[in-house]
Amino acid sequence: MTFIELSFFLLFLLGMLLIVVPILSRLQIVAQSYSRSRFYKKRREESKSGNDQKPTLLDHKLLKSLDRYMSIAGMKIAPITMITICFLLFFVTILATYRIMPSPIHNILIATLISSIPLLFVWSRYQKKVLEMASVMMPTVQNFIGYFTDSENLVTAIYRAARTAPFEIQSEWNRLVLDLQTGEHPSTALIEFSNRVGNGWAEDFADILITHIETGSNITSSLFKLINEMQNAMYNEEKRITVLTIYKWGTLLMVILSIFIVWFNIKMDPKNYHYYFEDRQGIQIVTLSILVLFISFIGALEMGRKKFR
Repeated sequence: MTFIELSFFLLFLLGMLLIVVPILSRLQIVAQSYSRSRFYKKRREESKSGNDQKPTLLDHKLLKSLDRYMSIAGMKIAPITMITICFLLFFVTILATYRIMPSPIHNILIATLISSIPLLFVWSRYQKKVLEMASVMMPTVQNFIGYFTDSENLVTAIYRAARTAPFEIQSEWNRLVLDLQTGEHPSTALIEFSNRVGNGWAEDFADILITHIETGSNITSSLFKLINEMQNAMYNEEKRITVLTIYKWGTLLMVILSIFIVWFNIKMDPKNYHYYFEDRQGIQIVTLSILVLFISFIGALEMGRKKFR
């Protein structure tokens, strides 16, 4: 397939995508409306007609999971928009790399890696948000204790604590309050809160409050014990975050440096262009280098999955 034929084929796919996107956007609006209705009435039984509704593309498990990550990360765009950006980036990258390095298999591999960058950005933003929430868990618990000792009522304390909750965790705390206001059982709402906050301290906090709900026991001493544990662990967690940040920025620097070296070598001797992008062995080395750098960045992000404890 010549470059011109490939260009027309990809332009055709882009044209089809431009037709499909408005349809998907409309489906997104319908799905959001349906989700909002379920959220505010989730304690009511679903009607028979509601149960008979067929699932749409937007109800897919992967899209729902992506929507969850994006909502926790504080990103406002719809998941289907993010997926569309990935597809567009895939097509554009194939066109660009085929023009520079005409090797379809390697072009597809490189385009697949590069088109996943928006998803990696979501993952990075999510992990950053989780780390921010973990860093304020101690003042969050302290803030709650102040209201709990005054009111001696757990739900009331949660409501009042929302006004002075740390900014980093305020959106999730407000979501917890909204769950309680819409009739969710406190235990279920607390489990959802701890899952979204995504650290071990939030899980411990939720477990203590659920124990109070189920047994009515005094949990003030347990909350203070949790604060002491967080104080003792904070130093090690700060060091881990520092190492993780250095690793991520170091990997990014490696990517930039690799691009600069290729550009500099070609600038110094134009014949090197052939060895990088036309010679079969050179194409394999360039592709392998991109793959290694990509895996290194994935490794840096994977390091951030460890939960605070």
